[in-house]
Amino acid sequence: MEKEVRDALIGRDSEQTRIREVLLRLAAGEGGAVVVEGADGVGKSALVRAVSDDARAGRLTGLDEVTVSAVVAADSERGWPFSGLHLVLSAVVGSLEPEQQRQAARLVDDLTTRLEQTASAYELAVQVQPLVSRVRRPLVIVIDDAHRLDPQSLEVLGFVARRVGTSPLVFLVVVDTAERVPPLLGLPLIRLGELPPTDATELVRRAAGSHTLHSVAARIAARVGGNPRALLDVVGRVPDVQLLGQVELDRHLPHSPVLQAQQLPELGSLDDDQRFALLVATGSEDQRMAPVLNALGSPDAPHVAWLFAEHLNRSDGTFTLQRPAVRSIIWQAATMAERDAAHQALAAAYADSDPGRQLWHLAQTRHDHDDELATRLERVAAESLVRGEVERSLAFAREAVRLTSKPGERVVRLLQAGRFAVLAGRLDEAVHIARERFRLDTTPEQRADFALLEVRARNLLDGEVATGLVSRHVEEVAPIDPTRAAALDLAAAHGLAGRMEQAEAARFLALAERFEDDFDPTTRAAHLRTAALLASVSGELDRAVELVESDSGGAADLFGEAETNLLHATVLVRAERYGQARRLLRAVTSGQFGDSPLLLRAALAGLVQLELRAGRLREAAEAAAAWDRVDADSAHRALVPAYMVRVNAYLGEDEAAWDRRRQSIEGSRRHGDSWATAVMQAETGAFLLLLGRFDEAMSVLDHARRHALEHADPSILAVEPDYIEACVRSGELGRARAALAEFELRAGRVPTAWARHTVARCRALASEGEEALTLFREAVETATDAVSPVEQARTLLCFGERLRRLGRRTDARSWLQRTVVLAQESGAIALAGRAGQELGASGGPVPPTTRLADLTDAEQRIATLVASGRRNREIAAELFVSVRTVEAHLGRIFRKLGIRSRTELTGIVVAGIDDDGGGQA
Repeated sequence: MEKEVRDALIGRDSEQTRIREVLLRLAAGEGGAVVVEGADGVGKSALVRAVSDDARAGRLTGLDEVTVSAVVAADSERGWPFSGLHLVLSAVVGSLEPEQQRQAARLVDDLTTRLEQTASAYELAVQVQPLVSRVRRPLVIVIDDAHRLDPQSLEVLGFVARRVGTSPLVFLVVVDTAERVPPLLGLPLIRLGELPPTDATELVRRAAGSHTLHSVAARIAARVGGNPRALLDVVGRVPDVQLLGQVELDRHLPHSPVLQAQQLPELGSLDDDQRFALLVATGSEDQRMAPVLNALGSPDAPHVAWLFAEHLNRSDGTFTLQRPAVRSIIWQAATMAERDAAHQALAAAYADSDPGRQLWHLAQTRHDHDDELATRLERVAAESLVRGEVERSLAFAREAVRLTSKPGERVVRLLQAGRFAVLAGRLDEAVHIARERFRLDTTPEQRADFALLEVRARNLLDGEVATGLVSRHVEEVAPIDPTRAAALDLAAAHGLAGRMEQAEAARFLALAERFEDDFDPTTRAAHLRTAALLASVSGELDRAVELVESDSGGAADLFGEAETNLLHATVLVRAERYGQARRLLRAVTSGQFGDSPLLLRAALAGLVQLELRAGRLREAAEAAAAWDRVDADSAHRALVPAYMVRVNAYLGEDEAAWDRRRQSIEGSRRHGDSWATAVMQAETGAFLLLLGRFDEAMSVLDHARRHALEHADPSILAVEPDYIEACVRSGELGRARAALAEFELRAGRVPTAWARHTVARCRALASEGEEALTLFREAVETATDAVSPVEQARTLLCFGERLRRLGRRTDARSWLQRTVVLAQESGAIALAGRAGQELGASGGPVPPTTRLADLTDAEQRIATLVASGRRNREIAAELFVSVRTVEAHLGRIFRKLGIRSRTELTGIVVAGIDDDGGGQA
């Protein structure tokens, strides 16, 4: 791991604050001591190092020049009396002024002489005090692994540490267990435990990289526990394809000596019965108590009692491991024969209650082909899919493939496993399966099926459409099976329509239609849905909706129904049928169609776009947060963060918006996704426009607009209204009017509610004087029953701004007050802030109602401190942050609340306190 990743502190804010409070006493010439205890690898040294590094670098406000000396105790010197004291004293002497060092050196020499005369620890401690009193400059002594110091030195250290209050000296002492170091008892103590699951997950993501799926990081954290050293060691051993979610995490964690030493140090001393009991418990997939007890025999046996006492927590017929990583540790250490015995016992235990699990455990004991068992597994996999259990289906299908000896049956089972892998979001695995056609003896029809699997998987994985692959296999299979040829052409058309490449999509759709007479019901349904998708991206929205409404469904299984829902919802969103689309997507996210991570992530991505277009910003943010947590990779990896740039910007979450932009850029660059890049540019331009950086916004939006002009429907890439507004605000009225003319023509061809409303707003923006006001009055009444409330708030804001600039201050206040209400209702805090600024400039009061609640906790604390009269430097010292951080928070507070001064902020805070009697901050 990189050093900055290893040293990054997560979940230790309160501990850092406590240590900083002690260090800040140094500024007043006072000292103290803190003992930090915790298990090996929990982050004690990292915590102390981080805070002491801040002190050394002057990052603690109010504390400028601090000397930090660090020593590490060693077991090799523990038997030497007072060796640890000499180590610590050397650090103290080295920190003194040059003229003091000579005197201190003589004192140390005298002490060394007394050591040789076997003086008592108390006598030496009394002699050390004068040396401590010579410290004049702030000094921090870090003693790591202090429990390894010799006992005599610990007694002196404990004596001195209790008496440094009048000297600018702080001891930061790191031990494993304070109770084992009696001389330190009574000193201020910080106990470090393991990180909670949320923080452990964040540490995994930070260590592995931002591309790591949240759900994968959460599963690793759940298996390892919250020990930072163990987490970092394990993460470094997990392959990237697993971190990305492209390949399923191995059932067991990779071998980690760090993890074994922490969680199962007694591994080598377990007897055979204990090892078997632990293997059976950790081999259970569903963690049901009854099968495990059945597999182990007598529940009263000593090794069973040991298992439940030492390793399991029982609850309502199930169990959990006290230390989750023990599952992987014992399994990695077991022999093949030991593993087989555990699986055989579990298979027998599940025979009556769960035949599917019985077959899976039996499969684990087979290390050669077993065609009979493979046939049974294939059947169970199909049955599981009907029930919507895609992960279970995939697990059975994998084993069926592994155990199959006959080439023809193996091909059929590979194709089944490939389809299940796609549904489970294991797209790299699906591509790998599809390429087995190069190693196997296959027919043209089978090669076409493998090619179709690869085309779909690659399209979902990277947004790539393998048109060359399609054309080659269509040419091969068309003479003998035109239906398969049509399926390949339709897959290409579908993928190209998704990439907004209408011309190529239309070409492949036409190629598929050559075989229309040979369509079977499945191919006919795919043709209709592909045609609907293509019509929706080509601006033929009425036809697209008509095709969707004529689609009678008839999918083969639950997942086919879910895929139909997703496609219908995509079309309906573009047609502004938000209610219908939302119901279809919610049916997928609710689990109604099974547990496919791929389909769930696709539905959540659809909800993000839907709620953004509908102006439901909080709902869009919730969908994006859920999308982050789903364990599946997909081509939406760059699009969802791109759309969230605008959502976070409107919500007033600037840092989150920039983070999403970086996430989108990384995803689109890695996979060459030009469409996601265009969306990211459009949303970034809207963000810059909101920030008032008009020239930058105009430049970025101009790039995105070039992509938008390639499409008939201007709402597909909603950039033109932002570009026109940026031109107007930059004083480029000629460019704005030229762009408006083009926008009007395009909006006339595809007159969605969004297009009609934003065209009306842009006409008013690009006009002047009384004509502009007339046009604004028309704009605020255009398509108000169907257009997003966020777009309406933008129009109201622009109208109010124009009225104020034309001297109509009273009228302006009326429209701006309406803007504030509408923006706050839709969650567009940034727009409400801008409207508040305009209200203040027009002489109206800035409504404080509920707006303090829109600030983050940190922003509310800073707002309260500003209202109490604190200056930025004082606030920084109180909150243990830098002055620059305070200034950044104040900038966001001013934008959110629509104010320009600390006086206005104080008024809002005081008004909030008066309203609720206790304050909102």
